[in-house]
Parts: sequence; structure tokens; C-alpha cells
Amino acid sequence: MSNILSLDIETANFSWEIGGWNNMSLFEPSVVATWDGSNANVFTKAEVQIDNAHLHDLHPQVLGDFLQSHIEKGGRLLGHNIKSFDLPVIRDALDCWAVGDIMGKSDAVIDTKNLFSKHSLSYGKLLTGLNDLARCNLDEVKLMESADAPTAWREGRHNDVIEYCLKDAQLTYDLYMKGREEGFLKSRCLETGNIIEVELEW
Repeated sequence: MSNILSLDIETANFSWEIGGWNNMSLFEPSVVATWDGSNANVFTKAEVQIDNAHLHDLHPQVLGDFLQSHIEKGGRLLGHNIKSFDLPVIRDALDCWAVGDIMGKSDAVIDTKNLFSKHSLSYGKLLTGLNDLARCNLDEVKLMESADAPTAWREGRHNDVIEYCLKDAQLTYDLYMKGREEGFLKSRCLETGNIIEVELEW
């Protein structure tokens, strides 16, 4: 367990179905998963059984109290593109007041995609997706493509989507810890195809 809580979400619908990424309130969150290095928590309304994870109802107060408690204890939220997608969807689609409050605290949220993109500007055009960074640095990959999750959820493959969501939270956590420990993360350059080490200050 650490003061870093990695978070990832999945939705049951696609951005093109709701008129684009600007309509965050129209997304339908299906899963929110968190990982702190030791403990997994899954928030969903689906009837599922997930090994080694604490299950909770996907309700704005339940999730909000959980996240707010972590922040109040001096913790921070971590995610890959969490500032542009995960947290705005939770705030707007679930009407979760606590997340709006957390987003207003500049030091409460760590976004690995934003940070890596910022530090990699001088290295050329590098891949910044979670799957790309996990492959280059952890020798691991995501359990499915992000675009496949809404379809899988609609097909009733709830366990698959939940496990995928939780795995993404774990990959993000491991990436952050590796980058913080070693001072760099690697990615492939789109222009040359070379693997580049990007120095980081996390």
C-alpha cells in the first residue's frame, strides 16, 4: 500500500455515440478500478465476482467518499490521461462532487500521460499511449484495446472488462513507480523507430 492510488475507468458507450469527447456527462461509466500497490478496489453495478479485489457499488457517494478519504490522508490520485478523461467523466456523468473538489487541488492528481508528453517534447514524436509505454518499460501489454471495452460490456463480458480496467490501473501504477525510481521511461520514436529514454522529474 502507498499514498499513490492509481485509477482507471471504462464506459459502456462510445464517444461518437454521444456527439464527441466534449459531452462527458453523456458517458455511461461501467467500471472504476483502483490500485495502490497492494489493494484492488472495483466499483460497478454489475453482478460479478473478482478475485483479490474489494467490490463496491458504482454510486457517486460511495466512490466519492472512498477517493476523498484517500486524499484527506495525504494521498494522491494517479492515472494515464486521468485529467482529460477519467476524472471529468466521473465528475460529470456520475455527478460525483468529490472528484470535482479533488480536481481543484493542483497537487492531488498525477497524470502520467501529461507528464510523459511534457518531458518528451524535446525528443521528437514519441508514442505516449499506456500500451506503448507498458510494452517498452514493463514488457507487458493491456488485456484488450480501449475501443473494445464498451462492446465487451454490452455482450455481458463484465468480468473481462473489469479485469482489463484493473490491469490498466496496475500498469499505470507500475509505470509511475518505475519512472520515479529510475528517473526515465522509454518510448518508441515515430520518426525514426528508435527506442528513446526520456528523463523525468516526477
